[in-house]
Amino acid sequence: MRSTSPSNNQTDLLSYSFGESMPLADLAPFARDMLFYQKRKKEKCRLVSPPKFDAPIADTHAHLDMLGNPALALARSAFYGIKFICTIVDVQEDDRATFEQLDSWFEEAKRIYDSYELPGFEFAKPKVRVGIGCHPHNAKFYDDALEEKLLQDLRDPRVAAIGEVGLDYHYDHSPRPEQREAFRRQIRLAHKTGLPLLLHMREAHDDGFAILQEEGFPEAGVLLHCFNLDPTILEPWVEAGCYVAFGGPVTFKKSPEVGESALQVPFDRLLTETDSPFMTPEPLRGIECGPEFTIFTAAKLCELYGCTTLDEQRGFLDQLFSNACSLLDRELTPWQIG
Repeated sequence: MRSTSPSNNQTDLLSYSFGESMPLADLAPFARDMLFYQKRKKEKCRLVSPPKFDAPIADTHAHLDMLGNPALALARSAFYGIKFICTIVDVQEDDRATFEQLDSWFEEAKRIYDSYELPGFEFAKPKVRVGIGCHPHNAKFYDDALEEKLLQDLRDPRVAAIGEVGLDYHYDHSPRPEQREAFRRQIRLAHKTGLPLLLHMREAHDDGFAILQEEGFPEAGVLLHCFNLDPTILEPWVEAGCYVAFGGPVTFKKSPEVGESALQVPFDRLLTETDSPFMTPEPLRGIECGPEFTIFTAAKLCELYGCTTLDEQRGFLDQLFSNACSLLDRELTPWQIG
C-alpha cells in the first residue's frame, strides 16, 4: 500500500490501492485520516474510492454528540464538501452538551484538517444548525417542566427546528398514549415558535399523519426524516407538502422500494441526510457513519435521477442543498428574537 502522507490535492490524497484488502490491524496508523474503509471478512478491510462532486452537500440529520470523534467527522466533512449539517439534540438527555462543545469541536477539526497541509484545500467550516426536541423514546418523561426546558433551548440562535419528534411503535420505549401526547404538544410548539418540525416515524406513519392533520401541519414546514419505506406509505406525506430526507437505506441493495420512493418526491422537497452514527450507506455498512458519508447517498440519488454528467449532478445537488438551507438555515423566527 502506498504512503498516506499529505499530498497536494484531493485526487492524489485518495489515489491509493482502492479495492485492495488489508488487515484491520493496519488501520491503526490511519485512524484519523480522510479515507473510507470497507470492512471485509477475516478481519480485513479495503479502501473505497468516494464519489466526488463539484457541488455543496447537506446532511440534514446527524447526531454529532454520538460520534466517537465529532471533531474528526467535521474535518472530514469539510474535506468532502459537506457545507451544512443539522445536528439533533434530545432535550431529555444531555441537552446542553452539543451547544457547549460545538466551538471546541470546530477548533479541533481545524487543527486535524490543517495537520494534513493540503495546499489549495483550506479548511471550510461547515455551517451547523441544531434541531432539538423530545424523541418518542423519551416521551414518558415529557411534562410541563421538560417543555419549559425545551422552550428555553429553542431560543438559542443556533436552533433551526424542533426534532426529532414523532412516534416509534417498533421499540415502544415509551407507552404509545404518552408518545402521542408528547408529539401533539411539540407540534403545538412548532406553531407557537414558527420553527419547522423534524419527524421520526417508525411503524406509526398512519397515526402520525392523523395527529398532524388534527393539530395542523406547521407553516414553517415538516421534514420526514430517514424515509426507508415504499411509495404507497410516502404518498400522503408528499401530498401534504412535507420535505423528505433520504439516508443510508436508499443505498441498500435489498431495499429497492426506498429508491422508488425517492423518485416520488418533488425536487424542491428532496433532502439528503445520514442519521449518523447510524444507517451507514453502502458500501461501508458495519462501521460508524459520519456526516461526510452523505456523499454516498448523494451519489445514489444522482444515479436514481439519471444525473450522469458533472453539470447534471451539479444542478441536482445544488437544488438539494438549497432545499436544506431554505428549511433549516433560515433567519431567527420572531418568537426566537422575542
